[in-house]
Amino acid sequence: MILELAGVAAGYGAKTVISEVSLALAPGQILALLGHNGAGKTTTLKTAMGLIPARAGEVRFDGTAITRLPVAERVARGLRLLPEGRGIFPDLSVAENIDVVAASLTGKGAMFDPASVYRLLPVLAERRATRAGSMSGGQQQMLAFALAILGTPRCLMLDEPSIGLAPNLVERLFAQVRDVCRAHGVAAVLVEQNVAAAMALADQVVIMNNGKVVFDGTPEAARAANVWHFF
Repeated sequence: MILELAGVAAGYGAKTVISEVSLALAPGQILALLGHNGAGKTTTLKTAMGLIPARAGEVRFDGTAITRLPVAERVARGLRLLPEGRGIFPDLSVAENIDVVAASLTGKGAMFDPASVYRLLPVLAERRATRAGSMSGGQQQMLAFALAILGTPRCLMLDEPSIGLAPNLVERLFAQVRDVCRAHGVAAVLVEQNVAAAMALADQVVIMNNGKVVFDGTPEAARAANVWHFF
C-alpha cells in the first residue's frame, strides 16, 4: 500500500471530527472518498497531509509511519494535496505559478517538470503569461492539478476538484487524473460531491458518515449495497 490510515482520529480544538478512520490504497489505484457535507472527508485528507495532527491511530506512506512528520517532508516523499479552492497563486502568471512550485520539487529524474506539465495540459502552455486569477474556473483547476503533480507525486489527494466546473470540464479533469494514475502508477484519493462521476472514475469507494467509515468496497459493491442514503 502507498497510503494507509489505521484507526485515525483528528479534530479541531476540543471537537473530534473523525475517529477510527482506516483506509488503504495501492499505487495506481483511485479511491473515491464520499459522504455528505460534514462527514469528515476533508479532515481526513488534511490529517493524512499533516495539516491537522492525528489524535490517535497511524498514517503510513509506502509502509513507513509518517504520523508525526511535517507537511514539507510528506510533500517531498510524494504525498500531494489539491485543496478545495484550488490553492494557486492568483496574482502570479501561469508560468510563475509553475516555476515557483517546480523550483523546490523538480530535479533530475522528476516524473513531471514544467515542460512535461505543459505537454500534458496544453491549455496552460497557451496561457503561460496570463495572470492565474483572471482565468476561468476550469483553467484555474487545471493549473492547480499541474502544481499538484510537479516533481514525482506518488499519491494525489484531490478535495472537491469539480466544484464550479461545467460537466465537460469535469470529464476532462477526471480523464487527466485517470491518465496520470494509470500511466505513472500514481495513487489518488478523490473527495467529490459528484458521486456518479467519482464512482465512474474510482477503483475503490470509501463512504464516511459522522466522522467514521461506513463502507469500503468496489463501486459495484457500493451500488449493490444501496448506499445512497449516505449522500
